[in-house]
Amino acid sequence: MNPIATTSSIRRTLQYVEWTLLIVYFFLVLVNRHQDVYVSQAIPTYVIFISLGVSAFLSFIFPSNHPLWQRRVYIFLEILSIMAARAVGLKLEILLYLVLTKGCFLLKRRELIITAIATGILWNVVWLCHLPFKIEFERAHIAQRIARLYDINSMIIRTTINETGSYLAASTFVILFAFVVIAEQKSRQKAEVLTKQVETLAATLERTRIAREIHDSLGHSLTTLDVQLELAQKLYQRDPIQATKSLDIAKDLAIQCLSEVRRSVQTMRQTHFNLNEALNILVEKVGRNQSFVIHCDVQLPQLPIQTSHQLYCIIQEGLTNIQKYALASVVNLKGYQTSDGIILELNDNGKGFEMSAPHSGFGLRGMQERVHILGGELKIKSTLGKGTQIQAIIPL
Repeated sequence: MNPIATTSSIRRTLQYVEWTLLIVYFFLVLVNRHQDVYVSQAIPTYVIFISLGVSAFLSFIFPSNHPLWQRRVYIFLEILSIMAARAVGLKLEILLYLVLTKGCFLLKRRELIITAIATGILWNVVWLCHLPFKIEFERAHIAQRIARLYDINSMIIRTTINETGSYLAASTFVILFAFVVIAEQKSRQKAEVLTKQVETLAATLERTRIAREIHDSLGHSLTTLDVQLELAQKLYQRDPIQATKSLDIAKDLAIQCLSEVRRSVQTMRQTHFNLNEALNILVEKVGRNQSFVIHCDVQLPQLPIQTSHQLYCIIQEGLTNIQKYALASVVNLKGYQTSDGIILELNDNGKGFEMSAPHSGFGLRGMQERVHILGGELKIKSTLGKGTQIQAIIPL
């Protein structure tokens, strides 16, 4: 596990805890400075103030974004300053555990475990070196305890076990707790990455939906508009009257395109959408400008707005395909509800097409995508010279 970036709140929390501990230790040293509490004769007592001063200076630094060697030096200096105070007699266990907590954010896991073990050994070695001075202090100033010091070896073993056990318990808790915090941070970072990916995917799906919406709602109207304008252009010199009719139809189609845009926007905003009425209006508009007859029999229940909109676009795309390719004279549209769900059938008597042949364009693909969105099934059957049958089954 590599170190991860810490948030500003974690850094502030560690600083506040460290400052609190340092203030408490400074206060204890000042209160007990005349009571011979720190009995080391090899190291002067003022080393305590130097040690706490170094710790206080380092508390303002948290090199999480620095190179690894600088982070190692930082942890080493922290531990060294605490060991200096330990050599004089001041026990800074809590501050040491806090340094190990910092190490969880600054060192690799293996390095942290090795550091914890080495620190524990050094902690007890320093204590053992300080033990003779402590014994002399107790013999000189606490006469009532002299009788208890007759078995020095037993006391050393017992105290060493207690010190080691306390250190292992506390350091293990601190390290495990810090690992939990780190795991939570990594999970949060992964969640943020996944959120960005979901947002990107949603944007892609929205672009796809908009492209499909433009194709399905405006495609057939713009196709017919282009045909009428081209016809008017060709008939402008030969048959002005017919050219005028084509221009009138083109104008109606332009109005229809605007209506389709408004309908798409309204469909996304409105809370009610009568699918039966919308399909009848669609059939009426298509029938006015085409040479084929449409028989419409639609009796659908009230459906959710998005479901109704998708079904509307499926039929619209089907009629567009018939208009562009089928050369049909009769089209049948049926919509009804069964125990299986909603059934939509669109049949024509046109020229049909080869089912196995590759098809260009987005018409059938768009219909399949919309049916898939609704969790349904699209069945297409077509035979050359015998027309095409399309059936969409949408489960309720």
